[in-house]
Amino acid sequence: MDGASWHSPLHVAMRHRVWWAEDLLHGASEAWQDALAGLEGSCVAFVDAGVAGAWPEVAERLHACVKTGGQDRVRLAAVELMLGGEACKLGVEQAERVARACFDHGVSRRGAVIAVGGGAVLDAAGFGAAMAHRGVPLVRVPTTTLAQDDSAMGVKCGVNAFGQKNALGAFAAPHVVLCCRRLLGSLAQEHWIGGFSEAVKIALLRDPELLERIECHAPAIVARDMDAAWPVIQRSAWLHREHILHGGDPFELGAGRPLDHGHWAAHRLEALSGWKLFHGQAVAVGVSLDACLACEMGLLDGSVRDRVLRMFRAMGLPTFHPLLEPVDRLLEGLEQFRQHLGGALAVPLLRRVGECLDVATIPPAALAAAVRQLRQGS
Repeated sequence: MDGASWHSPLHVAMRHRVWWAEDLLHGASEAWQDALAGLEGSCVAFVDAGVAGAWPEVAERLHACVKTGGQDRVRLAAVELMLGGEACKLGVEQAERVARACFDHGVSRRGAVIAVGGGAVLDAAGFGAAMAHRGVPLVRVPTTTLAQDDSAMGVKCGVNAFGQKNALGAFAAPHVVLCCRRLLGSLAQEHWIGGFSEAVKIALLRDPELLERIECHAPAIVARDMDAAWPVIQRSAWLHREHILHGGDPFELGAGRPLDHGHWAAHRLEALSGWKLFHGQAVAVGVSLDACLACEMGLLDGSVRDRVLRMFRAMGLPTFHPLLEPVDRLLEGLEQFRQHLGGALAVPLLRRVGECLDVATIPPAALAAAVRQLRQGS
């Protein structure tokens, strides 16, 4: 057998299921039945403490939903609270807590972790589920605009470590995603509007019509008119999901990351702020910076840049943050981004609405000029 070499393709069949419901806690039995199909035994739920504060009956309702949807095959053994926001992603403590709960309550790889909350809680709970038994199924119930229109659609999870965003984590497709319109009603305004930065981003990359819709309905979205906002959230989620599932690289083995447009700077700003800057607001700054940078590098027409900045400002989202300066510190984020991707740097910058280009080099002078533009316009 010396010199022998064995090569075989390995394919793992997965499903990606998303349900949209008016009120998951007081109905939507069909969604819960589908979510729990194929599962058996014990489950545990981790709920964002902010959600529990706004919906005191959430534990009771989750028990009822699992009992109805599980049809006596599935039992909700425990409902625990988790502090929301980036605090739950500071290191592995909360993820390990989720993993331990699986063992404490007898949750097997046929059971599930049910995560109810914003993107950070979904990330921390998801990482814990991925570690336990090398993968306990995860039922995601995103409760923020950001989680529903972007992060819950992904096939990865992680926590922050070593001063970097999502430094530790895993690729783990969710068992199902359950999106609830009513749960968005309890969001603080900054969390409500922050999620639409991701909708603007994906519209710039993939859907000029969605961009026009956001522009036309910006005042209504800010005022939380669900007839205006809900279609935008769903379309953004669909576009993110379509790219992840059908863009050719769901587990990010290649170099291209179009969905990371604006994120290299956003992640750096979040870390520099000590995780006090919300992700949605950081993305708005990052996308604004990349628009100015693309103009400085001769890739993008100034009218598109101005359109991006007007849109964010109309929605009450920031386009500048003092931590953008000095740019030397910001540039360190580029190297972190390159290491995260592996290989050569590939920063997706807009050429026009609906088209971006991966750039391997960012001239420091162009970056400094882009930051000055944002500071002067803020």
